[in-house]
Amino acid sequence: MLNRIKARYPIFTILIVMLILVLSLSASQAEQPALAAQAASDAVAMQEDDDEVQQDQNSNEDDEDDEGEDDDEDEDKPPEGPTLATGMASSKLTNQPGRAIVSARGNHFIVDSVPPLDGPNEELNPLDMLLGSQATCGLFIAERVAEEEGYDLEDIQVAVQADFDASGLAGSGADPRIQAMRVHFEIPGADEDEADFIIENFTARCPLYTTLIRATEIEITVGDEEPSPPTEGLNTGAASAQLSNQPGRAIVSARGNHFVIDSVPPLAGPNEERNPLDLLLGSFATCGTFIFERAALDMGISSFGVTTVVEADFDPRGLASMDAGINPRLQAFRVNFILEGIDEDQAEELTEQYQQRCPIYTTLVRSAPIDITVTTE
Repeated sequence: MLNRIKARYPIFTILIVMLILVLSLSASQAEQPALAAQAASDAVAMQEDDDEVQQDQNSNEDDEDDEGEDDDEDEDKPPEGPTLATGMASSKLTNQPGRAIVSARGNHFIVDSVPPLDGPNEELNPLDMLLGSQATCGLFIAERVAEEEGYDLEDIQVAVQADFDASGLAGSGADPRIQAMRVHFEIPGADEDEADFIIENFTARCPLYTTLIRATEIEITVGDEEPSPPTEGLNTGAASAQLSNQPGRAIVSARGNHFVIDSVPPLAGPNEERNPLDLLLGSFATCGTFIFERAALDMGISSFGVTTVVEADFDPRGLASMDAGINPRLQAFRVNFILEGIDEDQAEELTEQYQQRCPIYTTLVRSAPIDITVTTE
């Protein structure tokens, strides 16, 4: 019957076929927008992922750039650290040859030149002051430790000796530096452990010891221990210090001269009279003053004047406590000479003589940088 329908109704058959084709084509066209939409959606998602990756890369690059900028800024910043304290003393010739006035923190005192420089050597001389500074630094450290620890001590005394070649002062060409030092403590009433602890604090907290030990050998003895004998063939200077009846105040003796020295605030001292650092810087200043004076006379310069200013930087926190772990040594020196009556060439020659002949300079230059400036007027 179907065959008869097809034969009888060919047009109807054709219409059905065409309808089927139209419906198929419509379905195909309907799927294409959906696929296109899916493809577009996938493309957008991929692009967003790429954008996120790029943003992460840019962010990392920015972070690296920021870190680099921070590193550059850190390099430009000065290193962090404590602000150092600065001590200062000055020396000026008087109208008497071989004699100078030293000034430090408002204190003024007379210092004499020594025989190798044709000085009178009646008052304190530069070496007396250097040795007195070491003796009183040890004395005040011992006094402070005894108070901190509650030691019942009867008394404390410190004696210091130094060996050097005095001929170098006169221009012989010998090195005048201090070649050996001996520091002897008398601590009546202290047992062995207490004495050892005092010496341990002295070697850790004294700015003079921690400076000079970098320049020369220093022997320390206590009580019945005998110091080594002076070095054969060298000259020996000596000074001693003992506590007074006032806390933080000592009497120093050197070649028959006696003078008062005060302890400093980090050790609970009054710091009214000269202190150990004043002595060291005064020693440094007068040594230069007297070498310039003598060398100028040797050059035939009769009308001559010199003023010397010395500064030193250190960290006083190390002086206050051994537990701080801070070295209190003098870290840098500055020496300024103001010369009158000479020209620049003469000033240069005098400066060379100073660097060769001054025992204090030739010793301390081994322990810290020394910056020298010379001004002629």
